[in-house]
Amino acid sequence: MALSSNYGVVVAALLLTLALPFPAHAAKGTAAPVRAPEWSQLTSEQQQILAPLANDWPNIEGPRRNKWVQIAKRYPKMTPQQQSRMQSQMKQWAALTPQERAEVRARYKKLQDMPPEKREEIRRKWREYDKLTEQEKHKLREAHPGRSAKQNTHSLDVD
Repeated sequence: MALSSNYGVVVAALLLTLALPFPAHAAKGTAAPVRAPEWSQLTSEQQQILAPLANDWPNIEGPRRNKWVQIAKRYPKMTPQQQSRMQSQMKQWAALTPQERAEVRARYKKLQDMPPEKREEIRRKWREYDKLTEQEKHKLREAHPGRSAKQNTHSLDVD
């Protein structure tokens, strides 16, 4: 599936997944039943922080809900810049289709399975990309028209 129209969203989602811990039991593929709060059980502050995820909350699995609640708990200690970035990333994540989210998670898993040196190289490339201005990112996308996000993240292939 070509995701070129959502390239920026997928990039942001990948950055988000790189910044957030992945539950250990999910990485091992074991099913651990986890009670997670319903939206109505969140505090008003948590609801406000997690507002971009409100519509999708019923579809988020327990461990992931708990991860988001932990992020909401850390949120007040973040700098205004970090808070703004987190809000932007949540909005972008919420805009992804379930299939796109699954693809991002699969790339994250693939990244975790790589040797540490290769992971650091990829993180370095993402940091370089993240420093580009929107105009530079746009020029880069124009230079590679029709490329899907998968092709643009070919460095995640471990062949």
